[in-house]
Amino acid sequence: MTAPLPPGQDSPKLTETPHDLGLGRVVAEQSGERFLNKDGSFNVQRRGMGWQSISLYGALLTVPWNLFFLTMGALYLALNALFGLIYFGLGSGALSEEPLMGMGRYLACFFFSVQTFGTIGYGHVYPLSVAANTVVTVEAFVSLLGVALATGVLFARFSRPQSRILFSQVAVIAPFEGGKALMFRLINGRRSQLMNAKVEAVHTQFETLPDGRRVRRFKRLQLERAEVTLFPLAWTVVHPITQDSPYWHTTLEALREADAEIMVVFSATDEAVQQNIHARSSYKIHEFRWNHRFADLYRRTRDGHLYVDAERLHDTEAILEEVAPSLE
Repeated sequence: MTAPLPPGQDSPKLTETPHDLGLGRVVAEQSGERFLNKDGSFNVQRRGMGWQSISLYGALLTVPWNLFFLTMGALYLALNALFGLIYFGLGSGALSEEPLMGMGRYLACFFFSVQTFGTIGYGHVYPLSVAANTVVTVEAFVSLLGVALATGVLFARFSRPQSRILFSQVAVIAPFEGGKALMFRLINGRRSQLMNAKVEAVHTQFETLPDGRRVRRFKRLQLERAEVTLFPLAWTVVHPITQDSPYWHTTLEALREADAEIMVVFSATDEAVQQNIHARSSYKIHEFRWNHRFADLYRRTRDGHLYVDAERLHDTEAILEEVAPSLE
């Protein structure tokens, strides 16, 4: 259970420097939800942009794999069903060795379209009329384009760098160099190595002005280490709580009343593909653990090799102190 922070003076006024990560003033002051979900997605949506905003290529690159194959399979069946209907409409003399009527003839037309689309060509069914040969010519051209586009999208999905940065579910406030520090940690969830990793943490909360209006302020948190050259294992990000910190002399209740949130943006270069990757997450006050520290991630095999136990990423341990904790 999260213990309350000790009472103290009011937190210092947050800087006016725009550190809102590009969210904008209206979104910052009127949104009643957290800005970033734990998976990095945004809560604020865009509507009324029309069909021009739809990018089929972009959607096929970003949808989950199961939905991607489902979509491609549906398009494949739809095209063959369409050409099968065209062959069916040409009459019973358009193709050889086909039933004369009913669903059987349509199925024969459909499977002939599948054979033509995939350049299978068993040979016992072939077009007899000029109209049927014309449709075969058109379908062969469509199949060439379709296979080329599907192959290109599939290759792009495989070649596109995808990060799997695992953020801890909670942030802790723990002793650090004679004082206190806010900490959260992350792990590289891929086997590829990351280089030139950078992390940015921005604190945001509402502030009440003298005229009674509540405005949201943003402040970039000063980190003990904001970038590392190599990031093969795990990284505990530390924000020392000093007089310049928004957590200096404040309470959990005050932060909760101010709807405080920490937005985290991570970027690095994937060594395998030499491309930049990005990840986002956030922490609300109910996801803070006061007087806790993270459990040790590092273990050793029987052979003495060091490894990181990712299952302990979110584990914390309570810290027992003889005196009342202080953020000073």
